[in-house]
Amino acid sequence: MYLDTVKQQLQQLGLVQPDELVGCTASEISKLEQELGISLPKAYQEFLLEMGHGAGQFLRGSDCFFKHLPYFREWAIELLEENNFPKPLPNDAFVFFMHQGYQFSFFLVSEGDDPPIYSYCEGENQIQFTKSNAKFSGFIKQEVEIHKEYLFAFSSH
Repeated sequence: MYLDTVKQQLQQLGLVQPDELVGCTASEISKLEQELGISLPKAYQEFLLEMGHGAGQFLRGSDCFFKHLPYFREWAIELLEENNFPKPLPNDAFVFFMHQGYQFSFFLVSEGDDPPIYSYCEGENQIQFTKSNAKFSGFIKQEVEIHKEYLFAFSSH
């Protein structure tokens, strides 16, 4: 529903073969929600069900897959503390994406089925979290576009 076009684009771009989309099971998602004491938004659940364990070349180099999810909050808090960031990570923040230990993105589980995305990036002298996308589904679509631009630039050389 939220990610139907994303799956098609990934296959058209050759970033993923159908057998490389490795989703989580509903029971894995339920167990994660129970462990963390939260209910994940519908759009994010769809991401996990479709590609929660892997998606070929898509998002390779960033940590966003199921095996890392239980650790992201702790890692994000450590990064904020190391950089003396003035604001705490909100209590209902779910960190779902980290890039090479200096950048992360999260949503607030209280902000609906397809919540806005907030980000932090080390070295940018931020004094508050940046709203980086209006919706989780938009974040994923934006990542597809980034990969698409990279592939185009790489193939034109």
